[in-house]
Amino acid sequence: MRLRSVWMMSTLAVLLLGSAVRAEVKIAIERNEGENATPAFKFATVPAPTASVAASRAKFSIVEGEADENGGDVDLLHDGRLPEEEDQPDHNFFFAAGSAGGRVAVDLGGITEVRQINSYSWHPDTRGPQVYKLYAADGTASGFEARPGKGTDPEKSGWKLLADIDTRPKNGSLGGQYGVSISDSEGALGKYRYLLFEMSATEHDDPFGNTFYSEIYVVGSPPGAETTAPAATKPSAGEQKYEIVIDYSEMPELKDWVENRLRPTLERWYPIIVETLPSENYTAPRRLTVTFEKNGRGVAATGGTHISCAGRWFKANLEGEAVGAVVHELVHVVQRYGRTRGGHENPGWLVEGVADYIRWFKYEPPAVRPHPDPAKARYTDSYRVTAAFLEYVAATKDHEIVVRLNAAMREGRYRPELWKEYTGQTVDELWADYVAHLRAVK
Repeated sequence: MRLRSVWMMSTLAVLLLGSAVRAEVKIAIERNEGENATPAFKFATVPAPTASVAASRAKFSIVEGEADENGGDVDLLHDGRLPEEEDQPDHNFFFAAGSAGGRVAVDLGGITEVRQINSYSWHPDTRGPQVYKLYAADGTASGFEARPGKGTDPEKSGWKLLADIDTRPKNGSLGGQYGVSISDSEGALGKYRYLLFEMSATEHDDPFGNTFYSEIYVVGSPPGAETTAPAATKPSAGEQKYEIVIDYSEMPELKDWVENRLRPTLERWYPIIVETLPSENYTAPRRLTVTFEKNGRGVAATGGTHISCAGRWFKANLEGEAVGAVVHELVHVVQRYGRTRGGHENPGWLVEGVADYIRWFKYEPPAVRPHPDPAKARYTDSYRVTAAFLEYVAATKDHEIVVRLNAAMREGRYRPELWKEYTGQTVDELWADYVAHLRAVK
C-alpha cells in the first residue's frame, strides 16, 4: 500500500522592523510514510533537496550539546548527501543519546539575503520528527553573541526568533520522512549572516529521542551578491537542468536499484560535483548517459559523457560500493580535461585521485574513508591513496588545492611546480608531511 501524508501547513506572522506592515513567515511541513519515503526526499510542496550555494559555503558548528558518536559530524547537515534508507545513523547528524538536544550555529560567511530554509529528517521511529526553534541575526546588534550556549536566551543576545518547528503528529507513530520549508510571503526571510537551530528531543521516555537530521539547506544569495538578481542572470550550476539517461535494458533486474537508489543520487550529486570543480569559462555537459552492460568487464569506465558499467559487478555490489563507483565516474564527466600545453601531461594518478577525492571525502560517509599505510603508500598510487593525500593538503595547507589543480588540468597548464606555488611546498615535501601525520595518528 502506498501512503502519503501531507499533514500540516502553518504560518507564523512576524512584524517587519520599522514598519506597520506584517509579513508572514510561511512554514510548510510534510511527512512521507511507507513506500513514499525514498532517498529522493520528494514531497508535494516542500522542495526536494538540492545543492545550495549559500549553505555549501556556510560553516556549521555545535554551540551546545554533544554529537552522538554513532552518527555523522555536523558538516553532514550541508554536504548534499542524503541517507539511502530510513535507519542509517552515519548519514545523519543527531545529538547524543539521553541528552535533551542542543544548539547548532550556522555562519553564512557574510550578510546574505535568505529566501528559504529547508530541513530534512528520516527515521522509522521517534527520531523522525523535527522539533527546533530557528533564530537569525545579522551580527550587528549591541551585545550580540554569535555562539549563545546553555543558559543564554538568544532573543536577549541579538537574535530574532524566525520559527518554532514541531512536526510530531498528534496521534500514531512518529516514524517517517519529514520535510520542513521556512519561507516568507514577501520573498525573503531577511538579510542575515547567522542562523541558530535550537534542537530538542522528540520524547524522553527512553534515550533515543534525538532527531536524525539528514540535511539543512539555506537558499539565498551568497555574501556580497546582488540581493535582487536581474532576469538575464545565468543560473548557478546547482540550478541548471541536467539530463541523466540510464540504460539498464541488458540488466533489467537492476531496475529497482537504479530507479530508487542510483538515479536520485546521480541527479542530486551531478550538480554538486559541477559546483565543486569550477573553472573560468567552463560549462559542464548538460546531458550524460549511463549504460549497464551485461558482458562489461572491470567495474566502470567513462568516455566523454558516456559511462559504461559492468552489469555483473554492479549486481554483486548493490549493497556495497556500487553507487559510489558511479559517483566516481560522474567526476570524470565533469573533469573534461583537454589537451595539455608545453609538453606537460596531466598525471593519471592525479586525475583519478581527484575523482576519488570527491567520492570518498565528499560523497561517502566518514566511516569508510581510506587510511593509507604510511609504510607502503605513495602519492602516485592513485585512487584512494591520492584522494586521502589531497584531503590532507586541503585540510592543512590550501583548502582550494583540488579546485586549483582541477582548473589547471582542465585548461592544459598543469605542471608539478604548481604544488609549491599553491602551498609553499613541493609535492614530495607535502607527502613527507602526510606520512609523518599518518604515523603519528596510528
